[in-house]
Amino acid sequence: MSDFRLCDNGHYFPQTLENCPYCPKPTSKGGSGQTALGNKNNDESGTQGNLARTQIFGGNQPKDDGGFPNLNIPKSQGGGGGGNLNRTQIFSGNNSFPDFGGGFASPQQFQPELGSQGRKMVGWLVSFTIDALGIDYKLYEGRNLIGSDDGCDIPVNDDAVSSRHLTILHRMGQFKFKDEFSTNGTFINDVFMEEGNLKDGDMIRIGDTIFKFRSIA
Repeated sequence: MSDFRLCDNGHYFPQTLENCPYCPKPTSKGGSGQTALGNKNNDESGTQGNLARTQIFGGNQPKDDGGFPNLNIPKSQGGGGGGNLNRTQIFSGNNSFPDFGGGFASPQQFQPELGSQGRKMVGWLVSFTIDALGIDYKLYEGRNLIGSDDGCDIPVNDDAVSSRHLTILHRMGQFKFKDEFSTNGTFINDVFMEEGNLKDGDMIRIGDTIFKFRSIA
């Protein structure tokens, strides 16, 4: 052991060395015995960053204001490709909303269906000629225009139906109808009629389309 000596920290090292190779190197500032992290971005305290708080680092650098960064989570790991942890988001397990990066559901998907221009629903027209399984159209307070034009309240894809064929009006608890000078006319319970009142269960035929009228008013 004559070729070795003991340092103040209890390490044996060769006498040919001036300092113990196992002890921490002193800093360049006063030799206080503290070690610095070898990084060119070290601050005056010899440490990098703020170790007094927890930070989360994703694919991007953290924000300058110290907030959470946008984590680039791959879609293969169930992420949407770029979520934001600064707000709560709704995640869709089937990744079916591409407008939100494939992983976040659009808020519009949870909006309830509203009535037509804020009007109260007062009845239905039900047809089995348009769809053999049945299809229904809602009737609202006021004027309901039926025709082959897409701008009608109830558009009907029927070549025998005029662009503006029939109006059903609900006013003061009563349903009235008026043929709008259509080419093939309007039939109520198989009777040709230009205008009149509707009662629950009436059958309405315009062109090759038949509706059953149902009232809830």
